[in-house]
Formats: sequence, C-alpha cells, structure tokens
Amino acid sequence: MPNPVKELLLGRGWAGKTISRAETVERLNPLVRQHIELNHYYRAALRSHGDPAVVEALQRVQKTARADVGKLTETIHSCGGTPYNGTDLKSKDFALEGTDTEMLRTLQNMEQEFHDALVHERKNVEHQMRTRGLLEALTSNSKERLDLLGDLIERADAAAA
Repeated sequence: MPNPVKELLLGRGWAGKTISRAETVERLNPLVRQHIELNHYYRAALRSHGDPAVVEALQRVQKTARADVGKLTETIHSCGGTPYNGTDLKSKDFALEGTDTEMLRTLQNMEQEFHDALVHERKNVEHQMRTRGLLEALTSNSKERLDLLGDLIERADAAAA
C-alpha cells in the first residue's frame, strides 16, 4: 500500500520496496484481459448503436483504449512476462442487449468496474514508478470514457423525455 508520507516528501520519486517484475506481470495480466474484453463490448456497441453521433464519439475514445492495452502489454513484456493477448476471445461472444440507452448503461457499468480495478491497483499495491505512471494514465483515460458515457446517457434520457 503506498505510503502517503513518502508520497508527500518524495513527490513522483520513490524510495522503498516495490513489487517484483514477476508480481507486476501477475497483477497486470488480469487488467489486460479485462480491458480487451471491455474493448470487445465497445466494438459491439459500435456495430449495434443506432445514433451515428454516439458511434463517432465512442470510436474516438476507442483509439485511446486500444493504445492503452498496448501500453499494458509493453509493460508486461518489459518485465519479462507474456501478456494475455485475447486470441481465445470471439467477437460474437460480446453482444450488448436492449435499447441504445441500455447498451450505453451496460458499457458504463463495465467501464466503472474496470476503473475501480485500476484505482484499487494504484492505491493498494507498491508498483514500480513506470507502472504507477501507466496506471495513472489508464485511470484518467477510463474516467474520460465514463464521463463520455454519462453525457451520452444523459442526452439519450433527455431526448426520450
């Protein structure tokens, strides 16, 4: 668990024991899998959603999401591990049911679960500095997607009223 006193005194620098490279691989691979699965659900929404403006907005944030998976896998490689690659997953297994708004709410719930996993990892594990920086960036990008989904749902609800 990160030490708040160290954080205050050292800022972005670090002193003390961090988890090993092998532990980093062990902890990041589940996040890679969760992120790949989440991206599959976003693709399902892109295929199914009826509003071209929503599709365009989701496509914009998906460029960053795909890059984020690559950053996670690069970190795993740099730690000497083999990242999860998702080749066992089939696009047809990732479908979103319901109305356009219900699909967005489902995405929002899944994105929140991913965001919570990132926050937990950042706050409760003594990662190496590079990994900590990556997790901060991924958390910020996830928050951006959550904000977008919230806005899209709000607009859809207002239009339905």
